Amino acid sequence: MTLIEVIIAIAIVGIVATAATGLAISSLTGSVTQKHRAVAVTVANDAMEQVTGLPAAMLYGGRSAADVAASYVANSSTSAVANTYQEYDHTTPLPSAQKVPINKTVAQDGTVYNITTLIGTCFQKLGTTPGQAAGGDCTKLASPTLPLLYPGYTPLTRVFVLVRWTGGQGCTSANPCSYSATTLIDAHSDLEWTTNG
Repeated sequence: MTLIEVIIAIAIVGIVATAATGLAISSLTGSVTQKHRAVAVTVANDAMEQVTGLPAAMLYGGRSAADVAASYVANSSTSAVANTYQEYDHTTPLPSAQKVPINKTVAQDGTVYNITTLIGTCFQKLGTTPGQAAGGDCTKLASPTLPLLYPGYTPLTRVFVLVRWTGGQGCTSANPCSYSATTLIDAHSDLEWTTNG
């Protein structure tokens, strides 16, 4: 082989090695990002299961009006938060601890996940009014405050679990990555059926 052929071969090997290294780094970065997201999904599901496992009457325990209002303002850009009435514990004095903490953190594999749990009330159509179909979006009624009477609608409890973390590709403290889960809970008691006369 001539010197020129050796130089060309080395250059080709160098180009291939550089491309392979870039691909490996990109693959590793994507893998770490997917791992963080998978952990966030698990963390959100665990938090949601803790909420849905409690009786509806206990969900607001220890939540002050000021703390709830601040959490709604801080998360106002989250979908459907604007269509949910803020709910809090009306007892006096408030319990010393929140039954469902508004904010808490969980550490997994060296990454800290910040969990925010918002709980409020929204209304869904019953379909009892002429021309009104049952179901649809659960939302606020015309009243800016939680109404005492709501003919044609049923109140439901809406739960948001928002998980935020930093670390991984594009997840910075100024712009953290996030995952959210939402569910509706029907707080009405189940009907009791008479089975034997």
